[in-house]
Amino acid sequence: MEKDVDLSIRVAGLAFKSPIVVASSECAANLSLIRNLADKHIGAIVTKTYTSPPAFRIRVRPYQFPLNKFGRAYATGGCLFSLAAPHPEDSEMVKQHVSQMADLCRQSGVRLIASFFEDPADVPLWIDRAKSFETLGADMLELNFSSPSAAKVFARSFDAAGHIISEVKKKTSIPVGLKLSPTLEPLEAFVPACEGAGLDFITAHNAPAGIVIDVENEVPFGAPSIGGYVMGRSFLPYSLSRVVRIRKTSNVPVIGVGGIYEAQDALQYILCGCPLVGIGSAMYFKGPQILERLNEDIGNWMKKKGYRAIDEFQGKAFKQIKDPPHLKAAEKYPYTIPPECPYVPVVDEQTCIYCAKCETTCIYEVFRVDTENKQVRIDEDKCWSCGFCVGICPSGAIELRDRRDKKTAIWNNQGYAKSFLPHSD
Repeated sequence: MEKDVDLSIRVAGLAFKSPIVVASSECAANLSLIRNLADKHIGAIVTKTYTSPPAFRIRVRPYQFPLNKFGRAYATGGCLFSLAAPHPEDSEMVKQHVSQMADLCRQSGVRLIASFFEDPADVPLWIDRAKSFETLGADMLELNFSSPSAAKVFARSFDAAGHIISEVKKKTSIPVGLKLSPTLEPLEAFVPACEGAGLDFITAHNAPAGIVIDVENEVPFGAPSIGGYVMGRSFLPYSLSRVVRIRKTSNVPVIGVGGIYEAQDALQYILCGCPLVGIGSAMYFKGPQILERLNEDIGNWMKKKGYRAIDEFQGKAFKQIKDPPHLKAAEKYPYTIPPECPYVPVVDEQTCIYCAKCETTCIYEVFRVDTENKQVRIDEDKCWSCGFCVGICPSGAIELRDRRDKKTAIWNNQGYAKSFLPHSD
């Protein structure tokens, strides 16, 4: 009999019935939209970011431009050029909606996280808004420090960020977190400063800015401006790398956001230690049904692996991640060049389809493929042991093996290369 799995998790003292979180976006801007989400098996919903100044709430029209027309990579990756601003309604309408959202989420057992930002210089306004959202029923507060106007201030002064956090914490009793810009640096200094101010969680990350040019029409695509560039799945490795850096610096729980379209994407964040994962752009391209599918697929993966609870594997991969200097210090062949490189490609002739992909993509000209006679010639003396051919082979026919002992596989496109194992020979 398959083991039952428990997808619930605790973060900042609160219980969540699932690690799946609807990240802050127009998908959670008002009550009518949240009605489509609250009945899903999710842990939390983050509201669209709210703010007081009218200038920050101006919404140009149109403001959402999928990049599908620019090719398959954009279309399948879920890429979007967006000019969406914070929610345009005034404070009184926002209060009414948040109160109703909180009631609806409470009935469904879903946590409501209120996202907002204000003028970094107006600390009392941050406090007033925080207290208001708590009174209205929000379970957590997400201080959006990633808004472009606010991020510039915080990048110049980490003390400003810490001051806002500490003052909001003094006046509220629910968990307080921040939403992080993907460009704020240095993380290793900023995050501890915020942790010291009493931060309860970090949402990492917001989307970076970008612009796209319509070459055929020779004009900017969508709108003549730099705006939010939602990179879709291609954003995941970048966001995840920063999550790792945050976790190496701080013990603050991180909600991983960016590039989650399938269960394996969400699981990458969890394996790097994130207790919760936020779904953003995939909601636009795949609809609310992606939430149930992610939850189900994570559960199925856990059953297959024999896990009963999230915390049994949360952070498992993170513990294995080394800093680049560590890998360099442990490298056995740091300055070797052809023809002395230690690992060479070996082709499985039973699997090879003789497509010549290895030949056309190898910049070192290691391969020569005879498609007519079904032969692959390998010039080992040209090989730099880079491993590119292993990952590019469409049939999985190439392995990187030890040059001295061709039976010893070093890299087969699974896990990480055996040359990085501790005490590998």
